[in-house]
Formats: sequence, C-alpha cells, structure tokens
Amino acid sequence: MADTAPIVQSWADALDAPVALTLHTTGSATSDEMTRFGEFLADTAGPKLVLTLKKSDAPLPFFETEKGLKFFTLPGAKILDLLLYALKATPDAVPAPLAAPLQRLELPATLDLFVAEFCPYCPAIARQLITLALGNPNVRLSVYDGSLFPEEADKRGVLAAPTLIYDGDMRWSGQFDVASAMEFVAGRSPEELSPDAIRALLEEGEAARVTAMVARADKPFASLSALLAHEKWSVRLGAMVVMEELAESHPAIVSKTAATLLAGRASLDPSALGDIIYIAGLSGDAAHLSTLNDILEGPCDDAVREAVEEAMDTLVIKEP
Repeated sequence: MADTAPIVQSWADALDAPVALTLHTTGSATSDEMTRFGEFLADTAGPKLVLTLKKSDAPLPFFETEKGLKFFTLPGAKILDLLLYALKATPDAVPAPLAAPLQRLELPATLDLFVAEFCPYCPAIARQLITLALGNPNVRLSVYDGSLFPEEADKRGVLAAPTLIYDGDMRWSGQFDVASAMEFVAGRSPEELSPDAIRALLEEGEAARVTAMVARADKPFASLSALLAHEKWSVRLGAMVVMEELAESHPAIVSKTAATLLAGRASLDPSALGDIIYIAGLSGDAAHLSTLNDILEGPCDDAVREAVEEAMDTLVIKEP
C-alpha cells in the first residue's frame, strides 16, 4: 500500500472539501483486509476522507461512496484510481454517444461490473460507467473485483473481465461498447424489471412510483408477483402496499395478480398465502369466491382459514 500513498495524497490535496466513504464489514478475512485498506486511505488522506465502518448483514463486504456507488474491491493501482474518481464525485463530461440514453433513463438500472487489476480494458469501461452513475441516480453501479471474490464471479457465471451484468440477466463481456449497452438499458420497459430492481425501489420508499408504473402498463408485473410470493414478510411488505394502492384505481390488476398466485398456491409459504388471500379480497372480485371456498374445504392452518373467511366476507359484501 505504501506505493499508492503518493496517489492518495495527491488526490486528497486536490479536494475542495472532505468526502465520506463507508465500509460495510462482514467479519470475514477479506473484510478485515478491506478494513486495513480503508484505514490506510483515511490515514493517508487525513481530514479529507471520512471513513465509517458499518457492520453489515450482506454476504460480502464492500465500500460505498456518498453517491451510492459500491466497490467490492481491494484496490490495486488501477482500481484505486477508479475508487478515488468515484469518491471525488466530479464526473468527466458524458461522451456524446452516452448522453442520449442517459437522459432517457427514467427507471433504476442495476449494473454489476466485474473487473480485474490486470485487465487492460477495465479502467476505461469502468470510468465511463462511474461517470454515468455520478450523473444519473437511476444508475445503481457496483464494481466487483472478480479475483478478490472468485466465488461470486463463479456464481454469476463471469468468465472474463470486464463483464457487465444488467438487472441480473443481460450481460456484456470483453471490450464491449458502453453506449450500446446503455441504449439497451434505457429502452427496457418497466414490466421487464427484475424482482430485485422493484424490491430496491420499494425499500427506498418508492411504492407510489412502482404503483404508477404498473398503472400505466395496465397489467400485472411478474416481478411484483414474485415479491408477493416471497416467504419473508419484509420482502412482501412493499409489494403489498402497491397492491393496496392499486386496489383503489386498478382493481382488475390486483384481481389478476391474486388469481395467478392462487393458481400456484400449493408452492406458497402459508404466511405468503394468507397475504395473497387478503389481496384477492382486496380486489373486490367475486370470481375469487370459488377458489377461496376450495382452500377453506381443504387442509389449511388457522391463520389461512381466518384470512379466507375475512376475504370471503369482504367479497360477499361487495357482490351486487
């Protein structure tokens, strides 16, 4: 780390005001290494860098800038330069081919970039993506050092650096064109967003925004259905709020969502099933009465039985 001290000192001297960096720790050996590196940065930069250590429940440790960029890295010289650029938060001018898709990007875009210190193409591509993330908060960028976290790279099917993964499924590898990738990202419709992307919006308090997206599309979102079927209440909560809001203006969407989920009720966790039953009642659609009666006549626990009875009462009252 001593050989990078002059780089850090020069960067700190050029700052007009202090910047903040948070290290989300996990207690692993790699997390301890990253802690030592973060402390080196803070010691070298002096008062220009405020380092905060925060214990995390996340599976991997990571650095996070004030702008929300995440670095799952233990920087060598090349990656350090990228981290310092992100921390400075004064981005380069956006190249003309990237300006148009960046302006059109109105939906959150989860971008995971896998890099390696030895990669000749990584610095330029990473810098372009960091520039976009600094210029538009909808760009949610995480930079991973595949050599530091090889198991994560293997799990995600990453075979080369750089590799960019968008919203968990679409990917580009090698010396790819960032502008072409961003044209694709900017052109994706709201209903194509993954459950993770929708969940991130909900956890940021954007339930009203998600409700508006579903209402404009005027059809159920598979990503929302996936969240509603999740076994954890904390994951279902935001999606339930969306369903409650849609019940006022678009009850048909709520009814279709409930019907699809109830059709696969055998695979649902009992607590999730109770919530779906509530949604069926919330829709005001008496067409659900037959399915609810089938659930009531079959084996079900007391909580599910109570949910069915309440939903049926609601539907009977609303039935003309």
